Amino acid sequence: MQLEEKQPLMYHHMIEGGFVVRRSENRAFNCVPTDQALEQTINREAKSQGGVIGFTLRKGALLRWLMTRHITGEYAESFKDLCNSSSKDKLHEELGDTRLHRDQKDVKDITEYLQSQCQDPFNLEEVPECLVNIITGQVASEKVEKSLRNIPEMGKTVADGFIKERLGEKPSKSFWDPLKKTTVLTFTDMKKAIPNDKDRRLIIDTEVLFRRLLAVARSRDVDLKNVLRHELAAVPPALFHDDGRMRKTNKADLAQKLESSCPDGLASLPEVSDAISSAYIIDGMAVVQSLNENHFRTFDDLAEVVQKRIVRLLRNPSLGLSSVTIVFDRYDNAFSIKSAERERRGSNSEQAYPITGNRQVPNYRKFLRASRNKANLAEYICNYIIEHVAEYLPYDTSVVLAGGFREATLVKSVSTSTVANLENLYCNQEEADTRMIFHACYLSQEHGRVIVHCDDTDVLVLLVHYHSRGYLSDQVYMYAGHSGKERYIPVHSIVKELGPLVCGSLPAAHALTGCDTTCSLNRIGKKSAYTKLVKNADSLMGLASFYEDDLDGSVASARKFVLLLYAGKKGNDVDTLDELRHVLATTTDKTAGMLPPTEDSFKQHVLRAKYQTRLWCQSHVASQEVVDPVGHGWSACNGGITPTMFIEAPAPIEVRDLTHLYCTDKDCQNARKCPCVLAGLDCIDVCSCSDCKNQSNKEQERSGDIQLDTGVDV
Repeated sequence: MQLEEKQPLMYHHMIEGGFVVRRSENRAFNCVPTDQALEQTINREAKSQGGVIGFTLRKGALLRWLMTRHITGEYAESFKDLCNSSSKDKLHEELGDTRLHRDQKDVKDITEYLQSQCQDPFNLEEVPECLVNIITGQVASEKVEKSLRNIPEMGKTVADGFIKERLGEKPSKSFWDPLKKTTVLTFTDMKKAIPNDKDRRLIIDTEVLFRRLLAVARSRDVDLKNVLRHELAAVPPALFHDDGRMRKTNKADLAQKLESSCPDGLASLPEVSDAISSAYIIDGMAVVQSLNENHFRTFDDLAEVVQKRIVRLLRNPSLGLSSVTIVFDRYDNAFSIKSAERERRGSNSEQAYPITGNRQVPNYRKFLRASRNKANLAEYICNYIIEHVAEYLPYDTSVVLAGGFREATLVKSVSTSTVANLENLYCNQEEADTRMIFHACYLSQEHGRVIVHCDDTDVLVLLVHYHSRGYLSDQVYMYAGHSGKERYIPVHSIVKELGPLVCGSLPAAHALTGCDTTCSLNRIGKKSAYTKLVKNADSLMGLASFYEDDLDGSVASARKFVLLLYAGKKGNDVDTLDELRHVLATTTDKTAGMLPPTEDSFKQHVLRAKYQTRLWCQSHVASQEVVDPVGHGWSACNGGITPTMFIEAPAPIEVRDLTHLYCTDKDCQNARKCPCVLAGLDCIDVCSCSDCKNQSNKEQERSGDIQLDTGVDV
């Protein structure tokens, strides 16, 4: 540790890169560690033909050979180079055209996968500042985040202790003593546990569990079709991650496909005659989220920034607006079906702050992670606008505020002269998405053009759907994008291109393939789902009445769609997802997550999608009938709700032998200690018993009596 003082020449040599070896002077990027260079040169020559192997057993001769080995090795290497007629390219193989093209393709593939299937790590504006798993989009729990953030400090502590105990002036341990393992909590520690009994819980990887249970099915004479009717996992891997969180997909892919069906988005709106009035609707929380915290210091400053944006819109002559409506989400429903999504995004994990005008805004991104903070901020902004905006409004214009007040249904209009309650627009809808559609339907009665400022795929889907049903104005635009990519998306042009069948089925298809409140299907993205919907619109027309049909009808329509997604034309040969699971498991090597869900878990998925589609397709209704989500794919849990994954057992009793890992009776005669005996089943090879008396299956397997070909490599 005092190398610079005691061995200055060696110290400077190491600083200059003397800890690596370059074997070829004319090539770049070819330095290797010294031990690796020794293995590739002297040691390799010693162990290859002409080396020490079989040379001699005499110690003196062996010693002389070792003393001169570095010289003879250099001669041997020189002779090989002399005899090698091929000239070596000075360019490193990693820099060749073929390798560069392959690397570029790999980078492109990885980037596309991350952006389409994962939490996009390149879009820093939409990623919370808390730790996020980019594959699942999962936000780390408080304990896991604290543990991972402390890794540098923990590593420094371990390193300091190692130096002090083993390299100090008075070492207390040998340099070679093993280090004590440092416990670090990771995302793996958040995996969902499989209930085993009252005292033990087992956490196991879904794929390992799936393969193990299939192995058990092969060992016992059971019907594999019946086995595959069960998920064979703690969670449905096609719909949920191992930790129990819903799978998510990139919703923006669907928006891109919808945009591609019409001409490119417009940088500016086309001119219209003065006879056509325009109305503007804003997603309030999206505006709040998009603010740059460097542009304000206090909450008054923040509200002023939002107010200036609204006034600027009303004063823009190219828009020709007579009103601007700003709509906020509600966060006061403990049984909201968006609670799981808000938890995944990291909401509800931060403390709430009181909001006053002169109070300095705390860390803005962390502040917005708490639902209570967002609700209080929305209320403060609404009240601030009511008090201050009138003097800045152009004549005969108004600002409508909805969703941001303590009273959920309240809607207020602010003009240059009055502040009025708009009782005809009182609405009990929780989501700003559906509430914006409600206001768009109302404004379309008096305005020839409606513009919705939002960057949410759900809203675009609903605008397309409602325009096809005749609820909206002839001209409807969605203003989306940020960072120089802003554009006006002509919704009416999209509807004209797609036709009524696709537009009518779009909300159901969107819910079935993953939205904020429903699971996506593993490795099935929005692009492929949209393509299947468009190509098979006639056969999938049942999705248009998905939310109105009874449960059996909804399941049948959804099943037809999902069979197309998983099997394509092969889906015509099977009638159920369970049958397709059996076909794919016995004819392919697909992993558990690549198989479709079971009919049991799919039914719960359909219930959730049906519930969400119903909310979407009744957006035009001011006072929707409030239906308890519990029993519609959701279950009550700890004062809130959680998705119901499946109803039936995760595995049939014949193969449900996870508890074998805890078998404590080596001869398997005590039913209390051996789960197989308790269940009336024979032990098999994967059981942990050593001298088992309950092993008729084992004996039959050894004699070759059991021959069950599942066609699956386990």
